[in-house]
Parts: sequence; C-alpha cells; structure tokens
Amino acid sequence: MWLEFPSFIWLTAKVSLLGAFCALDRTAAFQLMFSRPLIAATLGGVLAGNLEIGLLIGVSLEFYFLNEIPVGTNIPTDDTLLALAAGGTAAALSGLPANARLDAKTLALMVLLTVLPWAAFTRKLDSWVRVRNARLIDEMETRLLACESASAINFHLHGILNFYGAAAVALGLMMTSSLLLVPLLLFFLPAWVWPLTDRLLLVFPVVGIAGLLCNMNQKRQLAVFTGVSMLLLVLW
Repeated sequence: MWLEFPSFIWLTAKVSLLGAFCALDRTAAFQLMFSRPLIAATLGGVLAGNLEIGLLIGVSLEFYFLNEIPVGTNIPTDDTLLALAAGGTAAALSGLPANARLDAKTLALMVLLTVLPWAAFTRKLDSWVRVRNARLIDEMETRLLACESASAINFHLHGILNFYGAAAVALGLMMTSSLLLVPLLLFFLPAWVWPLTDRLLLVFPVVGIAGLLCNMNQKRQLAVFTGVSMLLLVLW
C-alpha cells in the first residue's frame, strides 16, 4: 500500500521543488493566478503522474477556499501549498497496484483529510517569511544610509528565495506525512463507511459555497443551497 522508497523520494522531491515555483505566484512573483487551487492541484497531479485526480482535488479545494479572501492584514490559508501537496499525493498513490480498483473520489477524500490539517501551519509559515523579508528591507535601508553599496535587486531575489525555500520545505513535509498516513486510513477505515466515501467529497465544495453565502448574509439562498446539497449528498 506504500510507495517504494525511491519513488517516494523522487515524487516528493519533484512536486516540492517544481511546485514551489507555482507557489511563488501567490505573493512573491508573477501573480498570474497559477497559484489558484484548481491549477495548483492539477499541476501536482501532473508532476506525480495523474492529471485527472489532481483536477478532481483542485475543483474541490477551489470551492472549499472561496470563503477565504486576503483582506487587509489578514493572512489566509496558503491553499496553493495544500492543493499542490494533495494533488501530488493523490496522484502518487493512485499509481499503486493496491489502489487500482479504489474509487478516485475515495482516494481524494482520504488525501484531503490528511493535508487540510496543515492549514494553520501554512498561515504561520507565510507570516514568518513576511517577517524575514521585512528585515531585508530594513537591512537595505541601513546600508544605503551608511553609503554602502547595496543592490535592491539582490535583496529582492533574496526575498523570493525565502518564499521559494519555505514553500519547498512545507510541500515536502506535507507530502511525506500524507503519503504515510493515507494508506493507514484506508487500512483502518471501517467497512460500513466505504459506501459513503465517494459521496463525502461533496462536503468540501458545499462547505466553501455555504460559507461564502453566509458571509454575504444571503440567508434564503443559504437555506435553499444547503437543502439541495444535502439531497445531492444522499443521491450522489
């Protein structure tokens, strides 16, 4: 049920080192919307060998994080890192012979249950990197005032490197833990839960859209949406 060690290391390193470039699009550079969960999870799936399950996770997380908007000084959850890790993990595990007959929605659900608890960590990591980069600005100003040669471009590149390094390490940690935990969840999952697992993935987009409607204070629409979603959850 577990990946062989060489494959484990290779896939984790590939998603971490290449996916971290996608994570830069969130704040540090580019900002071309490549950091959205839909694209990030799909990229993670492609890097680990399964575009379809990466896209499935991307759609679920895109709706799930609709409610988190970076307003003011609020630092939201880094959904890019979570999406990359989830897409990469699900794609890697989907290639195992033991999971060949496993429904893609069930595998996606198990992966999300092991990746989403890292949400608080991503917020703290983002805050930590921002503090470090703020110190770079102070250091550059100090050197300029002391008439020392200081290249603003070098400091800017240093700041980008801080974001990249933090993203790569975080992705490695999240993928490693998820690749180890998901097979355990699948092994210990009670038999009576199996018929429901493919339906439970619908909970993630439902939660995201319901949270958005609630913040918009659209109570009537929220009630109708919740009722229809519960009906779909039963019938799906």
